[in-house]
Amino acid sequence: MSYLKQIVSLLTETSEASISSLGWRRDLYPLFFVGLFSALLMVPLMVYGIPNGGDLLNHFRHVLPFYDQIRGGDLYPGWLAESNNGLGDPRFRFYPPGLYYLMAFVRMVSGNWYVGVIGSIVILHVVGGVGAYLWSRNFLESRTAAFAALFYSAAPFRLNEVYQAAMLAEYAACSVLPFSFFFADRVCRKRQLSDVFGLAISYSLLVLCNLPLAVIGSLSLMAYCLLRLERTQVVATLMRLASSVLLGLALSAFFWSTMIAELTWIKGNSIQQNQYYNYRLNFLYSPAALTNRNTWYANFMGLAIVAFVLPALVLVFRFFKQRSPLKAAFILCVGSFLMATPLSRPVWAIVPKLSEVQFPWRWLAITSLASAPLIAASLTWWRVQITKWRPRDLAVTLAFALSLLFISYEVIYDGEFYNKERIDKLVVDCRGAVSFKDWLPIWAKELLQVEKMSDRLKSESRQASISSWEPEHRTINIAGGNEEEIQLRTYYYPLWRATLNGKALQTFPSPDGLLRIKTPSESGTIDVVFTEPRRVVIASVISAASWIVAVALLFLGTWRSSRRSTRRPQQEEEQRSYFAPLSVSSRLGFK
Repeated sequence: MSYLKQIVSLLTETSEASISSLGWRRDLYPLFFVGLFSALLMVPLMVYGIPNGGDLLNHFRHVLPFYDQIRGGDLYPGWLAESNNGLGDPRFRFYPPGLYYLMAFVRMVSGNWYVGVIGSIVILHVVGGVGAYLWSRNFLESRTAAFAALFYSAAPFRLNEVYQAAMLAEYAACSVLPFSFFFADRVCRKRQLSDVFGLAISYSLLVLCNLPLAVIGSLSLMAYCLLRLERTQVVATLMRLASSVLLGLALSAFFWSTMIAELTWIKGNSIQQNQYYNYRLNFLYSPAALTNRNTWYANFMGLAIVAFVLPALVLVFRFFKQRSPLKAAFILCVGSFLMATPLSRPVWAIVPKLSEVQFPWRWLAITSLASAPLIAASLTWWRVQITKWRPRDLAVTLAFALSLLFISYEVIYDGEFYNKERIDKLVVDCRGAVSFKDWLPIWAKELLQVEKMSDRLKSESRQASISSWEPEHRTINIAGGNEEEIQLRTYYYPLWRATLNGKALQTFPSPDGLLRIKTPSESGTIDVVFTEPRRVVIASVISAASWIVAVALLFLGTWRSSRRSTRRPQQEEEQRSYFAPLSVSSRLGFK
């Protein structure tokens, strides 16, 4: 017991004096260990291969042609041409591209998809840990903030996103989310312009990674900022927060503007919705959840999270006894968990767009982040409790140990891993696979219902041949003859434009939803091009200009701030050390 007490004491004691004179550089040491620990949690992935999950195949179906078209010079592809055995689909226009830009870049550097995917996952996990540290560092001393980052990196839901579910887009959003909280907290307290731009960038990345997490994250950030506002600076702070959101939307305008404008062009929810995605049937611990395997498993995940957070939950009255910055994190932690349960049904019914999140258990991502600083802050109190070991304390410790066992065995050890050979085969086999019906244009029939068309081009009476067939540009040579309609083995979409010798031709869908072109009697070359409308060009220019301004001013503001506070006063550091061992009783009233 004494040996265990020495270990816990070593982990939780505060020794900031030795590095307080280093200014911002004092955070490099804990950041290094946070990054190292986060990377170590990905060692099973590095050794055994890429974890298989329900979404892994879909990510490969997206990123492979995305990467190919980027290499061909199209920096933001608009049409996934190889999907549905070559009929294509417009999913590039509706699914956030953030994850796929990262995977494409790492693939380009590494030279193969196996290393590219593993490298992307490791980068995201380390980035998420760093973000959790920076956010916690706003109100905790560095050693405790480092533990908060470690707890976030090891949270059951976060590891499950990788090792079991392969929800990599949501996982990427959860890596960005801590930075949004970090900058939002700083805007609420300091209102510096550099933090306004930092919040805008992190918020835009959240939108560009995963839309359900963007909705959940937006609501969570709103609640958190209301809890952290300084009452004397409400108007100034709200203006800066609003500016961050607007700039964040400008940064991501190239994606969401297209998605909103063309949402009525795909099936999505315009046809009968699959009950699998009905949020009413996916609440944790409701009888309806038993009909959905994912939510059935999420019930166990919810229990593991409760056990994981239990060491902090038992200190609820101590957190609220005096004014503490952790009060907001505690409210966010409990509130987000309740949002995953049937108790929150009234909220889901009245908040716009919340129902489109589909799975209420996605709120466990917020619970995982908000609980991390709470667990870390409780370590000091639990160090004292080691010598007492009351039955309640033993039960809490046992529950926490069981959550770690669940993470180690059920989440990581029990995963299915694909080695390089299986991934190489998957890369070949998944190309051209059938897409979800939600991504199909509203005019299209599903692949099995489409009349078989073996050739890419169908012409009834005139001689026609294909001279080139690119993802977004097709060229057809056609001889003179009677006016007729030719048909391409491509799903119709309003942005397909056809010209013959420079003259525009009429395009429309066939009964199966394939692209038909009405051709005049003259001969010549027909160019069929997927043409982006002017609004896309305007949104892209706005996004590009906004990125240049935001990044430049963020770095400029950060540089100026670091020059002013290169040697931060020890008094300020002590004010932030809410959970240093010598100040626990005075700050939180611990006995």
